[in-house]
This record gives sequence, C-alpha cells and structure tokens, in this order.
Amino acid sequence: MRKLLFDFITNNSEKKWYPWLLSILSGLFLGLAWHGALPLVFIGFVPLLEIERVISISDKKFKGWKIYSFAFLAFFVFNFVGYWWLWYASYWATFGAWGANAALMALPFLAFYHTKRVSKGKYLHIDFVCWYLTFEYIHMFWEFSWPWLNLGNVLSFYPKLAQWYEYTGAFGGSLWILLLNAYFFSFMVSGRKIVSIFFYLTIPICISLYIFYTYEEVGEEIEVVVVQPNIDCYSEKFQYNARTGEQNTTTYIPPAKQVDRMMQLTKEAITPNTKYVFWPETSISNNIDELHPERSGDIRKINQLMSKYPNTTLVSGADTYEIYGKEPLSETSRYSKNIGYYDVFNTAIRFENNDPLQFYHKSQLVIGVETIPFPNILKAIILNFGGSSGGLGRQEERAVFSNDTIAVGPIICYESVYGEYVTEYVKKGADFLTVITNDGWWNDTPGHTQHLAFSSLRAIETRKDIARSANTGISCFINQKGEILDPIAYGTMGAEAGKVRLNKVETIYTQYGDFIARVAAFLAVTMSLIGVVRKKALRI
Repeated sequence: MRKLLFDFITNNSEKKWYPWLLSILSGLFLGLAWHGALPLVFIGFVPLLEIERVISISDKKFKGWKIYSFAFLAFFVFNFVGYWWLWYASYWATFGAWGANAALMALPFLAFYHTKRVSKGKYLHIDFVCWYLTFEYIHMFWEFSWPWLNLGNVLSFYPKLAQWYEYTGAFGGSLWILLLNAYFFSFMVSGRKIVSIFFYLTIPICISLYIFYTYEEVGEEIEVVVVQPNIDCYSEKFQYNARTGEQNTTTYIPPAKQVDRMMQLTKEAITPNTKYVFWPETSISNNIDELHPERSGDIRKINQLMSKYPNTTLVSGADTYEIYGKEPLSETSRYSKNIGYYDVFNTAIRFENNDPLQFYHKSQLVIGVETIPFPNILKAIILNFGGSSGGLGRQEERAVFSNDTIAVGPIICYESVYGEYVTEYVKKGADFLTVITNDGWWNDTPGHTQHLAFSSLRAIETRKDIARSANTGISCFINQKGEILDPIAYGTMGAEAGKVRLNKVETIYTQYGDFIARVAAFLAVTMSLIGVVRKKALRI
C-alpha cells in the first residue's frame, strides 16, 4: 500500500492538478465524517499535509499563501459537506458562513507553515497539532465563534467511543484525531510502522469501551417530562414565513394557542411524581416584560396550571425584554422613543408553586441571527443596509434553577455546543441539565441530529443526565453515559415522562475545563518563538 502511495506521489506531485485534487479530497473526507464515515476523519488532514510538504520544498514564490489557498478550498468543502443543511434556513447567509469559516480554519496551516520554516521541521508536526488546537479553542470564545466542526465533536455520534471525555473534554478527541493524521502522513512519506499507528488508534477506543461497560450511573432518580409541540417555524409559529416573507394566513397558530397546546400536552404526561416539566426554546413567544410578568395572559394561564401541581417545576423558553429607561445599561440595549433603552432576551423561565419567576438569559448567541459580532464596527454597516438595531441581550454568568433539594442547569439551544461553557452550570450546583431548543429551522435534515448528538458529549463530560425538549424534535433523555433514551421522533407532537439522576459529583473535565487546548496554545506560541530566536541567532 505504501509503495502505491509513494509511486503516485512521485509521479504526480509536480502536476498542477495534484494539490487541487488533494485539497478537495481532504474536505470530502472531513465533511463525510460528520455524516457517519468516522474513519475518514483520521486521514482527513493527510492530503493537506502533503500539499504543505510539496509546496514547501518547491521553488515557488508566496509559498505560505499558496498553502493557505488550498487549505481554504479544503475547509470550504468541509464546511459545505459538514453542514449543508444550514442552506435550508438562509441561502446567502449560509454561503457566507461557509466562506468565512473556511477562511478562519485555514489560518492554522499558515501558522504551521511559518513555524515549520523557522524551526526547520524539528517538531515533527507537533506544531501543526498545537496550532490547530489553538484555533479550535480561540474559535469557541471570540465574536465569530462557530465550533460546530471542532474535530472532537465527531465522536458525539459514537458516545461509546468518547467516554474518556469526562477527563479531557472534546479537545481530547481533537488531539487524538490530529495526532493520528500526523502519524498516517508520516507513514505515507517516511514509512512509520503501521503497527504503531494501529496501537495509537485502538488504545483510546478500548479504554473508552471499558469505561462505558463498567461505568455505573450515580444519583437519586426523579421523574421529569419533556414536551414537543411540533410547531413549524416557517408556516405556523410566526405570522410571516421567515424564508419567503409571505403571510401565513391559513396556517399561523397565534402565540396563546401555542401555549394552550403545550399546556394540554403537559396535562397528558404529568403525574403526581413529576418533579420537572420542560418546554422548548421560545415556547412563550408573546414578549414578556420581566419587571411586570403578571401583565402577560400567558404567564397567568401557566401559573394557574402549575398551581394544580405544587410539587412540580416548569421550565419554559420565552421571548422577554427589560426596559432601562434613559440610560443604556448594556452594550446590546436598543432605543425606542416611547420607552427609552431596553434589551430583548432569549430566555428560560422557571415556574414553581407561585413563587416569583426566575429568568436565565441565553448567552452563547447565534451569529447574525441573535448577535452582531464586533458591534462597534459592524452595527453602523448593518443599520445602513436595513438590519436590526442590535443583537439580543445576554447573561454574563451561568445560573441554575434550584429549590431546596434539586438544581437544574438551563441550557438554551446553541449553548449545548460549548463544553467548558456547560461545566459552569455544574459548578453553580446543577444536579442535572436540560437543553431547551428549537431545531425546526433546518427541517428534517442532519442539522437537528448533529445538534442532538452534541448533547451526548455534554452528558459524558459532566456525567450529568440531560432532559431535552425540542420544538419539532428530537426530545429525549440522555443518561450519564451519553445514551439517548425514549426519543420522540422528529416532526411528532407529544410529551414523554422519563427518569433522570441527580449526580452531585464533579468530573475532572468539569474542574479543569479545556486544559488540553490551553497547553497546546502555549506550546504553539513557544515553538514559534523558539524558531524565530534560533533563526536570528544563526544570522549573527
């Protein structure tokens, strides 16, 4: 096999089509891994590493930018194949997202090329691994955050293979995948023993399977209910179709009727033993004034319902706002001549035994839809083109909904993609987690199944059960091993009662977070600086 690869490289490496073919192959391998072809992720970077090798030893000018260009093509294909389904929600915005994310994902290869050049290749591709991990880490926290394609996430579809994430988080998976790519490339170029590659591939798998089959779930069991109203985002939930702009004259369900549907589904599933009921993201879509929630007819109806179940807590998604008056009390506040400054939130509300309502505001907001990146720069541009005056407000710290004995971490939709972010709920005392979401924007495509799978990783990383309530599906329960239980099929209306465990133990990952990425970032910068210093020393 290696001889065939070596002959192919030798005979074709100088041909013009060679890097184009490798770039497209790399993107296809990585993208298809997000749709079930897991083995391809372990060789997905090999073609890109070969492109870097060929261009580096050539006499061409602008080598770094040529490497960057082919990396951009590969990652554009990766983004397109990995989440083509985003096109269903917004055509041009999706095309821009593919291009922007590809441009960012190609940067680690440019950094790797320069580090390798100044160090004369002494780091044996460890610099490549560290730079890519550094990018993934930065991509989780800055204004254009979009970690959907972080490599460790690919194991979310195979939770039995990701059990060691309770120690390393998803970055442990990214590190494993990147190292194996470097090893396979080394085998292709220099003949590293395939036996050692097999060893590094199988050991983490064996460890994970051992943990999976020996792990015993801990904690007292309680009964909870998840509700799935199945209200179509385009034809039923709003007066106007978000895709076509047409009015939904015959299919629109008024907000009050939407709440009635969820109340009826709750009545059908709730029992005297039910401790929690969960409704999806933005279930209450009539805007709620957080300072005067009693003015809302929806709030009064829900309070009447919950008064019949004094031992049950309801957590629901809602659209809320808070009026500040004359002063803008946040960076996201908007202005109206009638009321002054105010903020709009994507919120989780807790209803319990007629106690004062508790609010949690979504903080990890979706770029372009819920937040404007770099608002001081881009807000004026967006306003000039008729865009929104501001993004949604956000909550800086995580919060839990708790009573005397039980605390739940309310994760709203996109927040479930962020591992270290979710651990903050656990540090605040969450005994279990809930994900309330609305994945109906992508219809019945891989979008909602990918999003669901990421929750399995959050369950493993924290060893916390998860109750998931999704508008159109999939609503389910996820145990501490990441297994999805009792799912309500996508596109089905219903409610399901199930058990979750209350685990008060913190995992290693919960305590230390993404330490692997932080170490990688330190090493990447250090290797680059050492290379620069040595190069200057040789010139003296």
